Amino acid sequence: MLWYAMPQACVSFYKNLEKNLPPGSGIFIVVNATTGAPLGVFQENRFMTDLRTGAAGAVAMKYCTSPDQDVVGFIGCGAIAKNMARAAATVRPYKGVAYAIDGADEFAKEMSKELGVSFEVASSAQELCGKSDVIYTQTPGGSTVLEKDWLNPKGVTIIASGSDQPTKCEIPPNVLAASKYISDLTKQTSKVGELRSALAAGVMTEKDVHAELGEVVNGDKAGREGNEIIVVDLTGTGAQDAAIGQVAWDKLSQL
Repeated sequence: MLWYAMPQACVSFYKNLEKNLPPGSGIFIVVNATTGAPLGVFQENRFMTDLRTGAAGAVAMKYCTSPDQDVVGFIGCGAIAKNMARAAATVRPYKGVAYAIDGADEFAKEMSKELGVSFEVASSAQELCGKSDVIYTQTPGGSTVLEKDWLNPKGVTIIASGSDQPTKCEIPPNVLAASKYISDLTKQTSKVGELRSALAAGVMTEKDVHAELGEVVNGDKAGREGNEIIVVDLTGTGAQDAAIGQVAWDKLSQL
C-alpha cells in the first residue's frame, strides 16, 4: 500500500528558545495515497523538516563538490546546521569550520564528539570563507552572510538553506551572478529563495539557472567542473516532505 505525507503547517518561532520551547512548529499528516484517508498526524516541531533539509544538503555536497573539497564551513550553528554536519559526514570525511553570532563553540564541540570530525571555530564569516571548500549557510536570512571577495579562489560550493521566504536573503546578488547556480526547484527559488534577490537586482534571469539539483543527480547537467563558484539554493520541496513522511510512517508501522 502507498502512503503520502504532507506537512500541514511548518512555521519558525525563533524566540521560543528563550522560553525553552521548540523554535519551530510543524505538523505532518500521512494519508493513504489511494483513498486519501488520514493515517497519522505527527507533531514534529520541525524535527522531520530539519532532517530532510540535512538530507538535501548531503545530496548537494555529493553531486556538486569534488572529492578533494574536504574543508566544510558552517555559517549559522543551530538545529539545521547540526543536520547538515551529520549529513555531510555521510558523503566524505571532512574538517569542519564553524561561525555564528551565538553557539559556534557548543556546535563545534558537540559535532566533533558525535561525528569524530575535527572542528575549529572561526572568528568571523570572512575567516571561515577563506578556509572553506564547501560552505553551508543556514541562518534566519535577515541579511547576507558572506562576500564574493572572501571566497576561496580555488573554487567553492555554497549550499544555502536559510532563504525560504520573500523577505530572506543570505547570498549577495553578485555572488549568485558569478556562480554556477543550481536550484532545488527554480519556480520556488525564484519566489522565496536566493534566486529571487538576483532577479530583483537585474543581475540574473531564470535562463541563467544552470540546473535543478535533480538534473545534476540524474546526470543531465554537470556538477563541479573546475575552480568555479557553485551555489546550491535549497528552499525545500514537497517531494522531500513526502519522502521523510514515508520514512517516519514506515518506521512507526514497524513498532
